[in-house]
Amino acid sequence: MSQPVEAVRRTSSRRHSRSKFKRFRKRVARMVKWRLVLITLITLGSVALVGGLVLATDATNRMNMSISNLNRVLTNLQNRPGTELTLDDFQRLQGSIGDLLNTLQAVRGQTAFLRPFAPINSDLTTIYGSLDITNELALSVNDLLTGLEPTLFLMVAGDEQDTVVRQISAGERIVELLRLGRSRFFTANEHLDIARTQLDQMNLDGISPQMLRNVVTLDNYEKQFRDINNSLILLPDALEIALGLDQEQSYLILSQNSDELRPSGGYLSTYGWITVRNGRITAYDYNATTATSPNPPTVANPYPVPDWWFPYGDTIYAAWDGSWYADFQKTAEMAVWYYNAGNNPQTPVSGAFSIDTYAIESLLSAISTVPMAQYDVTVTADNFRELVYDIRTRGENQHKQFLADLYRQIFSQWQSVGRSQDVSARILGVLLRALQEKHVMLYFTDDRMSQIVDTLGWSGRQSPATNFDYLMVADANLGNKSNRSVIRQLTYDVAIGDDGRLDSRATVDYDYPSNLAEQDPAVDPQYHGTLDYRTLLQVFTPVGTLLTGTEGAVFGVETVDDPLHNVFVTQVDVDYNSGERIQFSYTTLALIQSLGDYRHYRLLLQKQPGTPAELVNVQVSLPPTATVLETIPAAAASYNLDRPILEFRIELSGDRWVDIYYSPSTASQAGPQQ
Repeated sequence: MSQPVEAVRRTSSRRHSRSKFKRFRKRVARMVKWRLVLITLITLGSVALVGGLVLATDATNRMNMSISNLNRVLTNLQNRPGTELTLDDFQRLQGSIGDLLNTLQAVRGQTAFLRPFAPINSDLTTIYGSLDITNELALSVNDLLTGLEPTLFLMVAGDEQDTVVRQISAGERIVELLRLGRSRFFTANEHLDIARTQLDQMNLDGISPQMLRNVVTLDNYEKQFRDINNSLILLPDALEIALGLDQEQSYLILSQNSDELRPSGGYLSTYGWITVRNGRITAYDYNATTATSPNPPTVANPYPVPDWWFPYGDTIYAAWDGSWYADFQKTAEMAVWYYNAGNNPQTPVSGAFSIDTYAIESLLSAISTVPMAQYDVTVTADNFRELVYDIRTRGENQHKQFLADLYRQIFSQWQSVGRSQDVSARILGVLLRALQEKHVMLYFTDDRMSQIVDTLGWSGRQSPATNFDYLMVADANLGNKSNRSVIRQLTYDVAIGDDGRLDSRATVDYDYPSNLAEQDPAVDPQYHGTLDYRTLLQVFTPVGTLLTGTEGAVFGVETVDDPLHNVFVTQVDVDYNSGERIQFSYTTLALIQSLGDYRHYRLLLQKQPGTPAELVNVQVSLPPTATVLETIPAAAASYNLDRPILEFRIELSGDRWVDIYYSPSTASQAGPQQ
């Protein structure tokens, strides 16, 4: 009996072992199966994701192409004189916005299935965010243009090919139509608010260089569109006041002689006033600046003159024709106070407009000729300065009276132009260019108009230098009229440290050649001041800079701390037919902005009012391990000498920005995109 039992036990044990092995094998098979399924799913998901990224990138490219088309239209409009814009131009702009919105709708629908996967890839997240932001920006511009359309239609009298000059004096109706469009401007602001929120919430960590470029472009567009839209919201009420629609307004005209340069334009040799009612100049007068004209205030000067500025026997006059400010708004504020406090004609004035010698020459070129019967001359752009300095030799202040009579005659001819569209367009065209180049500047006591002219770049205001790199150079002529013959050139070198701090060097070169001065009627030591050029130089830098050295400074250099700038001040003497070079070395606090894994360097170059376009050479040395992503404007040259170096050559006809985007690490393989 024992043998069969033992056999049964052995058989049972073998069966049990086979059963355990079978179960284990099945378990393994199931695990392998599920792993294969999981691997398959992951593989398919990866393929789908890669394919989705390709699809999303293609969608982004389509979006970028639409934005590029829009940008070409905008650039074309910006590069054309304001007097040549037509309703057809704005309709083409509307068409481009419509095309962009249609493209966005198609692209968003095409890539909608990928949205749930967006969080697992930073570029995909950025693509969807960019699509949403672009859509909001396009909607805002569409509303902005729709709100503007009735006003533009009036200004071109319904003719698609006519320019925006014809109805520019229809002040009351323009204000009414701008108010009519306000609801669309407010709707545009709502879209801009959404876009701004989305931009601020965007995580830039880990995104590719191309995605960064897209985000930067959208950020710049949002700021530009918001400035324009805010101005349009303010414009109806501001124009009602500025154009004298509610009540007559008076303004000062400050004529600055840029041959005798001052920080905010030039010596104030003549002045005038105008009154405006219903968008038209109703009265005007011009006078020479003297000790009693305009009437000086009988109260103390509330603007303390700095110790380093010109010495005055009576500091009250510093508020009128001796401003040390490179900011025209502050200069104009002092002039308006001086004029109003002196109880002069047409006080109180509500603002001041400046016009310098370059702008007068441009205005004369538009008008062609100005007969001056009392002087037996005909003034043109070609002989204007020669006549002024010829009359100046005849006796003190005679040239000022000539200028006052000339400006009065120019106003008279301007007012009598009437319906001559060619002349009106030429005058408006040269004035727009003069505004862009700081040869004409506007100051209003009304905050709304002040904000609008700031947005347009017509205020001559100095920007605060607190969170970006900054350079402005301002000269003040100390005794002659030679600035037309003195050539000034600026060079700025900056090295960016790994910690974001800046080592900077600003160089100012002066060249005063005899062959140029000999042709200049203003250079005459017998009548127009000493032959040699003497200037009080101000170099404006960011807040917190520390001067570390100077070269070529014969006189002492004073550092002036200001809430908005650090200023280096010194006198520079340039002998006739010679040159001088002065250099300031300084360190600046960390001013580099972080954009996720990338960095952004910004430099603002501000032009001194009253100066011609001058050349500025800028050299930026990045940290040794940095990789350049993009520069705006395009660099003139780039090379690597132990660290990336970028060269820019900028014609400073107006204020200019330099933007550099870079990766602090060489891990990025992206080359410079310009």
